[in-house]
Amino acid sequence: MKEINRILNSFKSIVFIDFEGSQYGQEIIAIGAIKVDLDNKNLIKKTYNPFKCYIKIDEDVGDFITNLTGISNELLNKKGLSFNLAIKKLESYVGKDSVKFFHYGNFDVHLLHNSRNKNKLNENEFIARILNNSIDFSKVLSHYVKSEKNTPLSLVDALRIFQTNIDQNLHDPETDAINLMHLYQSFLKKHTILKNEYIKVLKNSPSLANPFKKIIKKLESEQKVTYKDFISYIEEDLK
Repeated sequence: MKEINRILNSFKSIVFIDFEGSQYGQEIIAIGAIKVDLDNKNLIKKTYNPFKCYIKIDEDVGDFITNLTGISNELLNKKGLSFNLAIKKLESYVGKDSVKFFHYGNFDVHLLHNSRNKNKLNENEFIARILNNSIDFSKVLSHYVKSEKNTPLSLVDALRIFQTNIDQNLHDPETDAINLMHLYQSFLKKHTILKNEYIKVLKNSPSLANPFKKIIKKLESEQKVTYKDFISYIEEDLK
């Protein structure tokens, strides 16, 4: 796909990444990631073992987050690393390869900015590398696939549309990173689903002028459309 080719350019590896954050200070409390190598069509040809770690924070995780993710203050006190050490471990996992970091939605970047500032790591080169090479895949997807209300899809809903198996331990950062990887691969491989969803988006677009909507509707029913039809739709719209 041209859009993916443009985004990746010469990059041949992706790290799919997900952060879980605390309820109030919105600091990163867990990191999940999975690195892949791509073939010459930007499909996944090699998958590395996933990465996961927990991060200690000074504040309370928050009951809502604990209920949603299962991550508690007790868990972080037992298994959590300092943010600085967690970032070093993530950097070691990613390696020196030129990679793009794919996440889903803009909240992950928000969490990373918050934790970087909180831990006084504003000059950290690896964090800058993530931020400079991050891709919000939800934005890429929503150009072609949206909900019936013409809004962006959740990761799980997008996986369902592409008829892709969902790892069920949702809101676990490792699982969410792996699910995002599956969505990326389905996005590129399941052309018929993508085409049909894209037609729906074009047809339902609020910015699409009525004459074009009428043309699409006629084409959907396999009727012939001429330039004369187009002009008549424009004239109808001008009445």
